[in-house]
Amino acid sequence: MTRGRKPIRAQEEANIIAEKRGIVQHYQYERDAICDFTIMSPERITFGHLRRVRRIRFSVEEIERDFADGIAALRFIVSSMVISRELWLYSPKGVWRFFRILDGSILELGRDGLPLVVETVLVKGVTSVGLIPVKSVASPDLVPEKGVTSPGLVTASN
Repeated sequence: MTRGRKPIRAQEEANIIAEKRGIVQHYQYERDAICDFTIMSPERITFGHLRRVRRIRFSVEEIERDFADGIAALRFIVSSMVISRELWLYSPKGVWRFFRILDGSILELGRDGLPLVVETVLVKGVTSVGLIPVKSVASPDLVPEKGVTSPGLVTASN
């Protein structure tokens, strides 16, 4: 259950992000609503749930535990290749994280709705591992060592 006032500023920011992905339909604000908005695009229909968090750095286990009610509610919506259930988290400082809620796991997404992947890159002699969007274009300074090592999929804890 959520507490506090309606997240107006966050909804405005979320609307800007969502409009870049397609046509947005908002739902009337209710305390226990499963979804806050729907994004319709030629590729996918997205059911999104917005949550404000005090800190944005969460492990997968913490997300599963702290947002268990919201995740369970989103899992009531049928999932397929063209239907996406998403949890959008935002901090008071304006930092966002996006997650696709799959039947048994959570997949982190970029702002564009594409999965993030873990890639090992060599930056001027220093090896670094990090999350990057799937569609990103590497700069000339970034030379992949082994390419994509993980699709960014994390399994839910039992």
